[in-house]
Order: sequence, then structure tokens, then C-alpha cells
Amino acid sequence: MILADDQVTTDEVKSWKGIHLLHFQGSSCSQKVRTLLHEKNLEYESHPIDISANEHVSTWFLGINPRGVVPVLVHDGKVHIESNDILEYLDQLPSDAPSFFPQNDEERQAVRDWLKLEDDLHMDLRNMTTGFMLPRKLVAKSEETLKRYEQEGATDPKRAKEVEWWRNFAENGVTEDAALASIKAYRAAFETVDAKLAESDWLLGDRRSVMDIAWFISANRLRLAGYPLEDHPNLLKWYEKLKEDDAYSGETSMGFVPEKIIIPIYQAYLSTKGATIKQLLEKL
Repeated sequence: MILADDQVTTDEVKSWKGIHLLHFQGSSCSQKVRTLLHEKNLEYESHPIDISANEHVSTWFLGINPRGVVPVLVHDGKVHIESNDILEYLDQLPSDAPSFFPQNDEERQAVRDWLKLEDDLHMDLRNMTTGFMLPRKLVAKSEETLKRYEQEGATDPKRAKEVEWWRNFAENGVTEDAALASIKAYRAAFETVDAKLAESDWLLGDRRSVMDIAWFISANRLRLAGYPLEDHPNLLKWYEKLKEDDAYSGETSMGFVPEKIIIPIYQAYLSTKGATIKQLLEKL
């Protein structure tokens, strides 16, 4: 999706030349785009947006993407939003790497189905991330931030729903019922992925595709959250093979401190409450 010029009020980006990516290290959608950029050998200028410091709801950023979410691609002054649309756009740019998108009608239908399944789990991925990886106080947005986010995005039909979710999270966190529903949804999806990978090395058959990128991001995020990928042996083998590639392991890293210190400490705390993903799986 390309924004019209009158939707972009931060005028400086209209003069940017080449490929620019506004992104956040821990954002799953940002990770998808960075991985494809790596795979396609496309050079770009990186513009980190610190979500933890609420830079995504600054006037400057909202003037680029009124929805206040990353990633955002700016190519020769044109602003592209929505991660799956960005992936498709990047795949069409000149590159010495093969296409990661479908080449015939059968592949196109497969990609649509797999990406829709992955996209439909977006809120479940958020529940898993905010519920099992980091303490609520490190993730929750202040009421002041939410009010500004709400006011500056009043014309965005998705904004009210986002604000409502974050207000509820700040008050209640991810409830056990919501966590169980998301775990159940991902378990069913991973069983489908595992069955497909029993037939072929990659989700599109004999070559890597955008489907592998998207599902690797989800699998990696859930692994960090404590989901037992070993319950799905074909998926685990595929995951470990991709994990050896810098395009995947490097672009999906959350950083040393979150992965080696904060997340393990928080999950040890959840374990004392009987509230890790493994412990909750016993209730399903």
C-alpha cells in the first residue's frame, strides 16, 4: 500500500532517494521485511524507531505513517506501509537473487492461503509476545501516550481498536483465557505447518519463499516465548536449518539483553506461577 502525498505530512521523507526502512528490532513485521531485504541483497538505509520510547507515536513518525506502526518503507520518496505489501513490492525490485513470491497460479493460491493463516494469527502473536516474553511494565503504554496516539490518529479506523487493546493490557495484562486461546490457535497452525514440511523441505516446495520467512518469524517468536517447537519435529528441523542462515538468525535477534537475561528471568518467574506456555499447554 502506497500512501498518497497528502497523507504524508513529514515532508522530508519525500526527498529521500533509494530504499529506506523505518523499523524496530523486535517487531515481527520489521523482521520479515529485513529478512527479505537480506535475502534479496538489497541495500537500504536503516532508520530504527524505538517503540519502547514511543517514537512510533511521535508527531514526526505519525506524519510518515498515520497508523503509527512499523515497518515503513520509503523508496525514492514514496511511502509504503503494510508489511506483506512491502514484501511483495521489494520482491519485484531488480536483484541478483531469485523471487520469493509465487511463479504460477498454484503457487499464488498457496501463498495467499499460508500468508492469510499467518496474518490471522497477528493478535495471537501479540498475546504470546506481551504475555510470555517481557514483564508487563516494560511493554505497557502510559495513558498519556495512549491519549496522544488516540488524538493524532482519530481518522484512522484501526486506531480506536489499538488503543482499546493497549488500555486493557495496561490494566489486565494477557489473561489466562486469552493466553490459552492463542496457544491453542498456534498449536493448530503449527500442526498444519508440520504436516506440510513432512512432504517438502520448504513451504512452497523446492525453494525458499516468503512463506518460509513469515512462518520462521512466528516460530522464532514463539520459541523465545517458551513454546516447545520439539512437539512438531518437521517444523523444528526446518526451523533449525533456517536458523543457521544469517539472513534469519541475524535479522530476528531481539538482542543479547532481552534474549539472554530479561526473557529467561521473566519466564522463571512465570514458572513459579504455573503460567509458562508449557504449563498452560497441560490445560488444553
